Amino acid sequence: MQIQEGVPGRFFLLVVSFLFAGASAILVAQNVTGVISGTISDSTHAVIPNAAVTIVNADTGVTVWQGLTNQVGLYRAPELSVGRYNVSVEAVGFRHEAVNGVNLAVDQRANINITLQPGAVAESVTVNGNTAGQLATDSSSLGNVINTSQVEDLPLPSRNILNLLSLTAGVSSGGDATGINANQLSINGSRTLNSEFTVDGVSVVSGSTGGVQTLPPADAIREFKVLTSAYSAEFGRTSGGTVTMVINSGNDAYHGGVYEYFRNEDLNANDYFQNLRGQPRAQDRYNLFGAKLGGPILIPKLYNGKEKTFFFVDYEGLRRSSPFANISSVPDSAFRAGDFSASPVPVFQPGTATPFPGNKIPANLIDPAAAKILGVLPGANSPGSPDAADGRSINNLVEVGSSAPSSNT
Repeated sequence: MQIQEGVPGRFFLLVVSFLFAGASAILVAQNVTGVISGTISDSTHAVIPNAAVTIVNADTGVTVWQGLTNQVGLYRAPELSVGRYNVSVEAVGFRHEAVNGVNLAVDQRANINITLQPGAVAESVTVNGNTAGQLATDSSSLGNVINTSQVEDLPLPSRNILNLLSLTAGVSSGGDATGINANQLSINGSRTLNSEFTVDGVSVVSGSTGGVQTLPPADAIREFKVLTSAYSAEFGRTSGGTVTMVINSGNDAYHGGVYEYFRNEDLNANDYFQNLRGQPRAQDRYNLFGAKLGGPILIPKLYNGKEKTFFFVDYEGLRRSSPFANISSVPDSAFRAGDFSASPVPVFQPGTATPFPGNKIPANLIDPAAAKILGVLPGANSPGSPDAADGRSINNLVEVGSSAPSSNT
């Protein structure tokens, strides 16, 4: 890191360094990581101790782990973030070997065993490792990883990332055809509200209701893992399943995108019942928009973060007008005035078995508080349907409009 001459430049760089250090500490504490481990041996299957193993993040170019194999040829690199890695090995008397593009998923224990061939270290053998380490040999947990390509490419009704939970066997939920209801989620027969949801290791489940709180936008999620049963004690706190989500991160190249999902009533046909009543289309507008950007941090003349420091930001906004049509039953003007002469049901004088004459309540007997409450109640705006049982009209109040929810995440 180069510091520009002068006190202001040094002070600025010091402040930025403290911010980066604090952010890194938070991310390490909350991150859900994986492990790459394995055995280094020769062509006769004899283990090779003190072989130098180097693991580099393939997307950022950062060396994340270096070490030597132990006396039985084992190495283990813990606390690795989700991503792609290149694993290389060197040992005296053997050719340099590398397995590139190892995909490490959420909470995965990838077993990468490498066999070295006799030869000079200057000689090199490189293997494509994008399918290496996928077989879990040191964990009995059952589940499914929803990977980056599935998150990005599969259709998501209402852009709800939880809809991808249905890709895992044993997951069922209430809700309509366009969305999973996380409050009614059952994994392998567990009770609803008994599942755990975490984002980068932090629970997003409400302690009072057990429901899922606000989740990051779909474009901010790199991948997530659904554990359905037999998971280890570190995933305690629940008798149901565990959903572990990981946020995207920046790498050594700038990547970003913008998007918008749009709907407008001008593109839709009118509702059948509104056509029947001669009413126009209600306002029905849906605008979900956002942007994301990630890459190395670059401060001209102060700091170049390539292969060292990275950022990722994401924003999503929702502006919506949702139509509604509520149909209710309210008293007509005669009933409000105490005139029940149209009703076959007799209205008795208080404390007696004597009905009011003509089934009409005198105005001086109507409670003033009740009269004020009736004055606030909307009046009928539709003929409704006659109810022969009590002489009233039902479904005589039709309220049509649009609500306007909005959010920013």
